[in-house]
Amino acid sequence: VLIINKCDYDLQPAYQTNGKSRGKMLSMIAANGNYSLPVSDTWAGRVWARRGCDIHDCELAGAANPASLAEFKMSGANDIDYYDVSFVDGYNLPMRIEPLHRTHKKTADDPHHCSATFCSNIPKCPKDLQHRDKDDSFVGCQSACSRYQKDQYCCTGDHNTPETCHSNHFARAVKKICPDVYTYPYDDASSVYGCKAQTYTVTFC
Repeated sequence: VLIINKCDYDLQPAYQTNGKSRGKMLSMIAANGNYSLPVSDTWAGRVWARRGCDIHDCELAGAANPASLAEFKMSGANDIDYYDVSFVDGYNLPMRIEPLHRTHKKTADDPHHCSATFCSNIPKCPKDLQHRDKDDSFVGCQSACSRYQKDQYCCTGDHNTPETCHSNHFARAVKKICPDVYTYPYDDASSVYGCKAQTYTVTFC
């Protein structure tokens, strides 16, 4: 996984392997720089980045620490690599995932096969979803689930199936601006991409 910083400021990247309780910080990436993260052929996990974070905030991504996530499951069903840009728990930076050196070709009848998925301009964050640091600087935007912790937003409890949990107005506002992005737990049909490639780029900004 090649992490690329196209922001005009330094970024602190991190990653987390599925099943692990905490993420791991990587080397700081300068503006217009990159970092190569080696992963196994069967790796499943997520990648994110932050600006000006402390160690505790950098290592976490979730309800209290919203971040744009690049999610991967290598060698999944049918030996396909699956990837998505997820704003399910919130977002903080524009993000793009793209397969390079593909061993599969793009197919015209399936726009989710071996294509890039991205959100180039993050949506404006409603005031009550804004996550701010101790200096009151904007850090990221929480999702409706992470902010309100209600079953209908989180697809839990009585709303834990695709039939009982649907998109909400917060998720729809994000989807309108960034149609590729995973916006709520059962948004996979329009947000998960598949391919087989030697390298995947995760580009911020």
